[in-house]
Amino acid sequence: MDKAKVIRDPVHKDIFLSELEMRLVDTPEFQRLRRIKQLGVTNLVYPSANHTRFEHSIGAAHIAGRIIGRFDVGDAGEALRAAALLHDIGHGPLSHTSEELLKRHLDRSHEDATLSVIRESGIRDILSEYSVDPDVVLAILSKEHMLSGLISGEVDVDRMDYLARDAYHTGVAYGVIDMDRLVNTVELVDGDIVISQGGLRAVEGLLVARFLMTPTVYLHHTSRIADAMFLRATERAVEEGLLRLEDLMRMDDFDIQAMFRAAGGYVRHMGRRLEDRRLFKTAWFADETCGDEGLRESFYALMEDLGRWARLEVELAEDCGLEEGFVIVDITPRSRYEESNALIWDGEAARPVSMVSPIVRILQDTEASKWSVGVYAPQEHLERVRGICGNIKGYL
Repeated sequence: MDKAKVIRDPVHKDIFLSELEMRLVDTPEFQRLRRIKQLGVTNLVYPSANHTRFEHSIGAAHIAGRIIGRFDVGDAGEALRAAALLHDIGHGPLSHTSEELLKRHLDRSHEDATLSVIRESGIRDILSEYSVDPDVVLAILSKEHMLSGLISGEVDVDRMDYLARDAYHTGVAYGVIDMDRLVNTVELVDGDIVISQGGLRAVEGLLVARFLMTPTVYLHHTSRIADAMFLRATERAVEEGLLRLEDLMRMDDFDIQAMFRAAGGYVRHMGRRLEDRRLFKTAWFADETCGDEGLRESFYALMEDLGRWARLEVELAEDCGLEEGFVIVDITPRSRYEESNALIWDGEAARPVSMVSPIVRILQDTEASKWSVGVYAPQEHLERVRGICGNIKGYL
């Protein structure tokens, strides 16, 4: 790889980018990522969590280069680095919060948006100019190439970078992983991406880090409240014609903030609350410790019916004498814990890490049992909402 530019990074130190990669970085589509925070509204909890999709994408490309440099894959190596660099280019404002909007209303993911951006922008021409086949990059990102697992697999460069980067910027020590060991024990065996036996402890460490970072950072209760407020405000903006969901993937965090400020009514009110950190509070909460599996399944069923979910919020608000949108029901999605399917190669066969590691089996079982539901409302109406939620089963 020609080293056209060196970038200093707090996580990986020196990162070298090629001339092609610098051309990709300098596109408007990639520069937009500078204005999209990696962890969305999590900086309301961890003030230094202001890092962006921009540096995460560069970090992912760096790790991809370290891994693929160990193998003879020909021109696919450059395509892999390009795919890692571009893997988040379709992310919308506030990252995963806007992704939830796309899933709910357009049945699209940010991965779908990423493919569209590459196909429809000048990025495709830049790749071709440097003799990197755009279709190979698209195939890697579409999970249709033997190297796809390095970008979106069980133990991939995306996870490796965001765990280390998120831990660094939040100050939470749980995300520390053995990056060198992971990178140096990745193998390509019969078209599968596996981790050699010597990397088992590093994989266990990554899974423990992910397990601990989830409640501490990714599902922190205050972040969940802020995410839910942003989601409801943005949905209302769509309903009122202030925003087209199709435009969301071209916007950044500042565009959304400007839209909230220019709006009126509920959208403006919620935008001001988020800016001033006047967040809703928890009126009612339930999780796996309550031992009510029937309640859990009722809420999971609600997640499959957005109309019923919206009606529940309206009914709770009306019975509390509040306007629509001032009672929010937040259901944490089921955990998929895909990392436990990472393949460990013992020299003869590849087996899921959950089959060879007692630690991972415990994590897997614990993660599968976790669930939570919160009902949020403004501080001044908390007691009223709490009283109504005492009979929340009656609303389900």
